[in-house]
Amino acid sequence: MNLSQPRKIILVPLLCLIGLLIFIGLVIYPLLAAIDRTAREYLANQETLTRLDQRESLAKQLEKEYQRNEPELADLAKVFLSSEETVGFITNLETIARRTNNFLEIKTASPHQPSEKEPGYLNFRVSLWGNFHSLLLFLAKLEDSPYPPYRLVELENITIKRLEAGDLARISYPLAENSLESILSIKIYTQ
Repeated sequence: MNLSQPRKIILVPLLCLIGLLIFIGLVIYPLLAAIDRTAREYLANQETLTRLDQRESLAKQLEKEYQRNEPELADLAKVFLSSEETVGFITNLETIARRTNNFLEIKTASPHQPSEKEPGYLNFRVSLWGNFHSLLLFLAKLEDSPYPPYRLVELENITIKRLEAGDLARISYPLAENSLESILSIKIYTQ
């Protein structure tokens, strides 16, 4: 088969073009796709490395902050009532009541165990008898308790009732007429 010269001139470039297209489709395009995929992975890994570097920097900064504040944190731990100090706190309540001319009776004391959402605490339900002025003094002294600084004391509920002659007969304390009976719910945070 003898091809004419003009056909050869057209056929050879056409075959070269087809060969070039096949080469591009089978070799160049997969290489470009692999390069694109590698570039995306590189950028994703670069972002991950940047985030990790930021976390490491933040961790170092937090560690320095913790070391700087560690003495204050140790003092803060003293604010919480330890289980060994519970009796001392009860004695302190009785002392405050006596010094403020009140009579005190602890009705209930119940512990609450700490959880993820709430710290541990002791719940006291206290009956207090005296006049209004001595009740206010008791509350002020409780807030400024001189016993190791219990600043984490919370008064949850208070009920005040004026005592009448019939009420005075059931109470064994020497109370004057028009005295008050106060029922307090006190929460003390514990370690």
